[in-house]
Amino acid sequence: MVSIKFRTCSLGKGKRIHLHEMIHMEKVSKNSWLVIRTFNRKEMEVSAFLKENALHHFIPMTYKEKFSLKEERPRRVLVPVIHNYVFLQKPDKEQHLKTLLAQCRVPLQLMHNRDSQSPCEIDDQDMTEFRLLCDPDFNHTLFVEPDEAEAKPGKEVVVVHGPFAGVHGKLHKTNQKYYFIKTVGGISVMIHISRWYCKVLDAGN
Repeated sequence: MVSIKFRTCSLGKGKRIHLHEMIHMEKVSKNSWLVIRTFNRKEMEVSAFLKENALHHFIPMTYKEKFSLKEERPRRVLVPVIHNYVFLQKPDKEQHLKTLLAQCRVPLQLMHNRDSQSPCEIDDQDMTEFRLLCDPDFNHTLFVEPDEAEAKPGKEVVVVHGPFAGVHGKLHKTNQKYYFIKTVGGISVMIHISRWYCKVLDAGN
């Protein structure tokens, strides 16, 4: 079983909270999420535009060591896990969203479902679970292509123990090790987990 570390933030007087609590404390709606595709690694510029317009969004990030000639030691910096993807929560006043996105100086587009012309939407609960698994301070996370994740056999499960309790996904076994996989909007996250931490879901669940 791997040990799990969580990013925390200070609340003053020595109190600290975990990323799990930070997400649940956010004063945002339970609206579904959309997936924005941009080009030429411009996801952070899109993020800056969304921040300027107070639009709640998420980019999976990870830590990388950055070397500089001016510094003796490398610095740990946050960088996007995968380029050209931004997850955007639908605002309450959705009717003006397309007009607003068209004002972004960076080319972008909303991802659509393959079998329809409607935008790809992600349930807020699924997105919350995905964000928890993407905590950059948890260094045992792997990100894989959805097609690769889909090809891995496994059973639908829910985590019942530990900090990820309540998260739904697929349990995959390879080389005598178990991995929990969750796919959202074109990105799959995979973590090493004990099978005893998971409960297999019935087909009707």
